[in-house]
Amino acid sequence: MNYRALGILLTVIFFYTAASVAQDTLRITDAAGVALPFANVLLYPEEISIGPADEEGRVILKDDFAPEQVFRISYLGYEDVLAMYRDLQFAGFVYAFDDTQITLAMPEVIGRRNETARDMPYQTEAIGRSVIAKAQSLTTADALADLSGVFVQKSQFGGGSPIVRGFEANRVLLVVDGVRMNNAIFRNGHLQNAISVDPLALDRLELIYGAGALAYGSDAIGGVVHFRTQQPDFHAGTQDAKWGVQGAMSVSSAAKAFSQGVRIEYSRRNFAALTLLSTSFTSDLRAGAQRPSEYPAFGLRNEYVSRIDGQDRILRNERPNEQIGTGYNQYNFLQKLRFRLKNELELNANLQYSTTSDIPRYDALTERRNDQLRWARWDYGPQARALASLQLSDRRATKIYDIATYLISHQFIQEDRIQRPFGDPQEENSLVDVHATNLQTDFTKALNELTFHYGFDLRYDQVKSETFLRNIETGDITTVGQNSRYPSAGSSLLSGGLYAEASQQLGANLQLRGGVRWSRQRLNARFGADDPVAWPEAYLAGISNTESAVTGTLGLIHDTGNHRLRTLFAQGFRAPNIDDFAKFRESNGFIQVPNPALQPERSNTLEAGYQYVSADNAFRAGATVYHTWLSDAIIRRDGTLPDGSRSFVSRGDTLFVQTNVNAERAKVYGFDVDASLKFITNWWIETAFHFVRGRRDQLAPDGNVLTLPQDHIPPPYGNTGVGWARGPWDLSFRLRYQFAKEVKDYAVGEISGNLADGYILDRSGTADNLELTPLASDGQFNYTGVYSWWTANLYAEYRLNDHFTFRIKGENLLDRHYRTFGSGVSAAGLDLGIGLSCQW
Repeated sequence: MNYRALGILLTVIFFYTAASVAQDTLRITDAAGVALPFANVLLYPEEISIGPADEEGRVILKDDFAPEQVFRISYLGYEDVLAMYRDLQFAGFVYAFDDTQITLAMPEVIGRRNETARDMPYQTEAIGRSVIAKAQSLTTADALADLSGVFVQKSQFGGGSPIVRGFEANRVLLVVDGVRMNNAIFRNGHLQNAISVDPLALDRLELIYGAGALAYGSDAIGGVVHFRTQQPDFHAGTQDAKWGVQGAMSVSSAAKAFSQGVRIEYSRRNFAALTLLSTSFTSDLRAGAQRPSEYPAFGLRNEYVSRIDGQDRILRNERPNEQIGTGYNQYNFLQKLRFRLKNELELNANLQYSTTSDIPRYDALTERRNDQLRWARWDYGPQARALASLQLSDRRATKIYDIATYLISHQFIQEDRIQRPFGDPQEENSLVDVHATNLQTDFTKALNELTFHYGFDLRYDQVKSETFLRNIETGDITTVGQNSRYPSAGSSLLSGGLYAEASQQLGANLQLRGGVRWSRQRLNARFGADDPVAWPEAYLAGISNTESAVTGTLGLIHDTGNHRLRTLFAQGFRAPNIDDFAKFRESNGFIQVPNPALQPERSNTLEAGYQYVSADNAFRAGATVYHTWLSDAIIRRDGTLPDGSRSFVSRGDTLFVQTNVNAERAKVYGFDVDASLKFITNWWIETAFHFVRGRRDQLAPDGNVLTLPQDHIPPPYGNTGVGWARGPWDLSFRLRYQFAKEVKDYAVGEISGNLADGYILDRSGTADNLELTPLASDGQFNYTGVYSWWTANLYAEYRLNDHFTFRIKGENLLDRHYRTFGSGVSAAGLDLGIGLSCQW
């Protein structure tokens, strides 16, 4: 497919949408541009009604008004405003209420069950579409990092691995439109799957912090990240049909990125459809040039590999801040269909597809061995995700439920790796396909002051994995003797669960809520006789692992409106998946082999939170403290092959054996604080700070148990912003920062020595990536750990009229060079961007 031609076509469609229509009506919206139907407009001070707005928020201005004519505009939940005719005319006859004018707190629903956030004993966070649009984030992972309390690690530019309360990857559950994205191969290291959700398609980012096992099952130990995509709206009017078209386009300088999207919506009274197409193209990412004086050469890309005349050559990079080997392209498609079958009965169809070009893994491309670059090529092949789901929502109350939701989905995930060492014509292709099918139901029933939630879910994942060598000079393919990433003869995961939860009002301001969940899972894996390891007969016939778990939660909420206090005890679990149970892979000189005896890891979390909201909603402040205890935490340790060997030679490299085991225990604890204030007129300021620590028990060679740092724990981080919004203008300035992390706080991969002579702690080869931090200047080749950093960022939005909105951004304005904790690629330097969106 000619993707450049597709880009040109989308550009043509975008500019076609720019055809504007003369404005003879006043349109009233909220800050996100969503119409406010039935808003009231009166002449002031005469108090003569011009008429309520229609369902599209439009009021026809029939008369010719003087420029000084004043109107009073009102809408439930907002302060009344006075506006002159000439000001409305200058704004293109669009008036947008901003968030500072809200007088009533609108209920916020969150999660797959669309629960009111204030009724949940969890710490939650939601970021709306308008906020996401202003940031002009290139990927959904970038939006998480920029806008939420989630920390994001990056191994390459085309990725982003969310860390929630010190948990990452397969201990954080990703969900899109109620469907779990976590599948049988979600690993313990760093994941890049979040970018497969189109940021232009997002309606909201929703975060549920802490163990969410009750409703979601396995993996939700650190929390749940819910990507909610846009829905088409039914047309409430009497017209037969309504069409809407939107276009968006943005460019930014640091990666010479160009993104564009087209959104088409069609709606009738009982049917609605939405189609969204988007693309993004990037070049190599330019890092910041202003480095700390202690590390003047850190992160410089001084040389890179290029194949010239059939030979791998190491070339000098004349622009060393340009990180050669980071550019990639992405293509996204979303199709939504809504059917109102009957009153209170709705069927939703959801189709999504996302794919990319090859994505270079930058941290691998900069890896050195024998004082030269190790890899000529290390790419993730096109990362594809396809989703098809049907959801039936029934709000026709019966004796057993008031609300019932049935969701069935199927996903196809393609995750390939392409590697070739420098100077070697043999290119290794590791191909992995996953088919994931889910069925889940949720029911809600209210009985006076008592509300029940209950449901069940089923899940079946199939994994196909193969590896071959391709000679790039001759094109010859070799399959014999190649180890596939997962069992070569196939593997699968089957799980199911039941849950029940009840909430009881104990008075006007007090709510008690608790529940229990039962889950069971079976893993199956079969290895091939042609594998490079001589597996025991049982491995060839097929090995399995069956486990079950019972978890519960109990929470108490005291809410007076201005003061909200909550306490929660929540249990979580993460049953081993195929990646834990039966992965066979090489990484950083180690080879990971299966452990059939692996058990689930479990967590117990205690947390308490307090939030204050002033009577006028102008000031908010909140704090949460939490402590999570992990038992049987799954970590990698040195192991052996079935024949007892601790290493073997593969393609000339000696690989040392590791395997996943259940550690005795670990603990993660921390706190979050946030506050926001609306002051003077149209001004706001907000801040958030996050602190987390983790320790785990590791067994030393002499049998002693040492308490050492847990991996995936970011240093303290946060952000502070100030903004101003009035009429068509919206300006904000934001500081993002991260503290330093000392070497002693990095996880330990291997312990040697003994108590008498002293222990030697090897901190390399862990998920914390100490070896990707600067070297000390002492000449001893000691890594220093990630250093602290902060960036200044500016955003502006101007709504020209009802059709056009312009956005600009300036991120990392001081062009500072930094890397976020655990990352293998430096963040963008000075990044100037401009965006344009239009609609009609």
